[in-house]
Amino acid sequence: MAEQTQEREVWGSRIGFILSTIGMAFGLGAIWRFPYVAAESGGGAFILAFTIITVFIVLPASWAEIAFARKLRTSPVAAYHKVLGPKLGKISWVFPFIPLGLNMYYLIVVAWTMAYTLFSLYCGPEITADSVGFFQSFTGNRIGVFAWVVFTLLVIAVVCLKGIKNGVEKFCKFCIPLHFIILFALVIRVLTLPGIEEGLMMFAKPDMSMLLDPSVWARAMGMALFAVGLGPGYLIVYGSYLPKKSDIPMDFFTITWWNLFGCIMSGLVVIPAVVAFGLDLQSGPNLTFVTMPYVFAQMPMPGLVAFLFFFAMLLGGLSAAIGIMENSVTTFSDGLGWSRKKTLLAVVIITVLGSIPCIWSDAFLAKLDYLVGDLGYTFTAMFSVIVLSWVVGIKKIRTEWMDGSSIPLGKWFDILCKYVAVPIFIFLFIQSLMNIPKVFF
Repeated sequence: MAEQTQEREVWGSRIGFILSTIGMAFGLGAIWRFPYVAAESGGGAFILAFTIITVFIVLPASWAEIAFARKLRTSPVAAYHKVLGPKLGKISWVFPFIPLGLNMYYLIVVAWTMAYTLFSLYCGPEITADSVGFFQSFTGNRIGVFAWVVFTLLVIAVVCLKGIKNGVEKFCKFCIPLHFIILFALVIRVLTLPGIEEGLMMFAKPDMSMLLDPSVWARAMGMALFAVGLGPGYLIVYGSYLPKKSDIPMDFFTITWWNLFGCIMSGLVVIPAVVAFGLDLQSGPNLTFVTMPYVFAQMPMPGLVAFLFFFAMLLGGLSAAIGIMENSVTTFSDGLGWSRKKTLLAVVIITVLGSIPCIWSDAFLAKLDYLVGDLGYTFTAMFSVIVLSWVVGIKKIRTEWMDGSSIPLGKWFDILCKYVAVPIFIFLFIQSLMNIPKVFF
């Protein structure tokens, strides 16, 4: 392990780390998941809760996790083995299985997006004429969807094979700026639609009474974990490749700001437009694939707008899927001592096999989503914050491992991590455990 740590890659540039981490966390979580979750959870009230949780709970915990990763310069399994010892450290083996399981069904949505990007160029009128029928016909062709998933997975594997600097970083340095440029152009177009005021009011004006509903805060916390990447080792993997003199608080504050901004822009593209045309906001995960094509049909140059929308989704989705796969590859490689090629091949094979029941069984996908996206994320986030705050020592992390920060961190940082973040993550994990009967029985 000492030899492995010494030879470890580092990010080629500061901007490369920032853009790669934005891509890892942002992904489809913003442009696909955020709009429908916000629509189902009160619009402006959800957005306010999401912003508060991200800034005051998730951001400080993320700073600690990245500093921990840069200090130990290894993956979650090896890092927690060093801190907790060989017996308790075995718990950390759950970390690589969360992203592994996530990609088994996340790649399905990325594959849908890749297909729709091409469909918008060649089948635009068919999609907009009957968006529900087109989507059902496409997703009902299970073999066709599986082929799209395999193709998407191979694209991601090629990028990961090239490593952090020449693969992940190069891809994200090109794709993430382009993603935001397209997203910004789409926001401008939506804001010029007639009758957009009602949708903007729903999006921007929170119903303060909804902030008394614990479920709004619970969903906001789950979205914040997805949008920032705190939880199953993503930040530990990416942070382990940081050079020693990097400014962790400022760099990750920048990442968090852009992720928040991206989520809000995505919501502005979808929610006000759907309201303006009197469509159903409660379409759930299918909102972008079923409802948005109808919205595009009401605009000038619907094919171009649809292509830009789905292409922006695709850039974000691929960036996140690459980050998810990189997490598994780095963690298994460091933990088992395997080469990158051998580990990547194993991860690809397992992901392909795991995607099969997700494609053919919606019930299986829903259960896996709960195990990974709910139980897995909340457990790993809780585990990390407890270990960093109470075992490693949050004061030690702040004073010794984040020196040279351009953002002054005081005792308030210790209080937020130890006495705010830890209890909240414990509560969320208990809530997730209590929901098991509803999901499986």
